[in-house]
Amino acid sequence: MTTLSLEEKKQQILEYEQSLAHTLARQVVDKPVPPIWMILIPIFFVFHASKIKEYSEGLKAFADHYLISRRRALDTAYQSVLHDAEPELEPLMKQAEAIPEKARSLYQQWITLLIDHYRNVLVAPGATAQDRIRSHYRNKSNYLLFSNQFDTAENAFNKALLPEIDGDQQDILYIADKLQQSSVELHRKEVENIYS
Repeated sequence: MTTLSLEEKKQQILEYEQSLAHTLARQVVDKPVPPIWMILIPIFFVFHASKIKEYSEGLKAFADHYLISRRRALDTAYQSVLHDAEPELEPLMKQAEAIPEKARSLYQQWITLLIDHYRNVLVAPGATAQDRIRSHYRNKSNYLLFSNQFDTAENAFNKALLPEIDGDQQDILYIADKLQQSSVELHRKEVENIYS
């Protein structure tokens, strides 16, 4: 059995998170569906093809933005394990200084959970990120408990940001609810897949 380096484990976790981000993006971002007649008329099909391209770019943008804090948390966890030290939250909080003051403590709670999770997965035994998750949490109940705590913290942080977002609050709330429901559903499926 080949022993993975810490860097390889970090890369596996990042790839795993990227996969989850793309799955979540496909659940949250609505794909344009053309009426059947549009397919039969070439000029309208070209229009639909441009909408599909916008959709694909939207999926990528969603996943990229979704991963920003996760990459930072993973880097923090990696450095912490590499140097056998407590994670340094201060640099992360400085990077997040644009977050409104009333949401900062919620961000800190959420990012701390994420860093702890990554630290645990980085040091757990296993050949893949899923193996190390399974190894660290030991059973479905423990991982489901963590997932629920994480989803609750992330949702509280996201809700604190909603009043600060410009736009139609009804649309913003709809998207936030869709994101939350999709995220919870994705994490439950993840738990089932890992412990099946």
